[in-house]
Amino acid sequence: MIKVIELKKVFFIEVFLYIYLYYCIKDIKMKIVKIVQWDMGHRVLNHRSVCKGIHGHRYKAEICLEGELIVDSGLSEEGMVIDFSDIKKIAQKFIQNKLDHGFMVWDQDDELLDFFKHSKGHKLVIVPFTPTAENIAAYIFQKLKNEFSDKFKTGLHLHSVKLWETPSSYALYENNN
Repeated sequence: MIKVIELKKVFFIEVFLYIYLYYCIKDIKMKIVKIVQWDMGHRVLNHRSVCKGIHGHRYKAEICLEGELIVDSGLSEEGMVIDFSDIKKIAQKFIQNKLDHGFMVWDQDDELLDFFKHSKGHKLVIVPFTPTAENIAAYIFQKLKNEFSDKFKTGLHLHSVKLWETPSSYALYENNN
């Protein structure tokens, strides 16, 4: 009899904790970050220093998503904002296919556009802005922001892109909403 009462007490405590955690966790917003790296060349046409020359970087983007935790019991994503592998798959699809080992050229840079017109075998990324870290971070954000589906209705959205151009310099583009 005592064992039955103890088991009922343990069961009651477990159910209480589950309900408590469910209601406490379901409204918690969290941010998670996936890092993606690639190599890309560019130049900053009107720069006052050496950046006006053709050069490249090992870029690192920190892709930050925000949302409430997924609380649907039994799902693979339970307790997550989004699975890191899903962020990687979406970010890599754009970054690796479009940017990796590419050369980003401002559409006003006639000298480089002419060079690439007469040169074969290059992965050219023509953009309507001068390719600074700030503009590239905003560009990546705009390209990725609609790629993440809020299928669990947790308010999931792209929060920011932090783009490292060098080990000590980055640009941060954040969602204004």
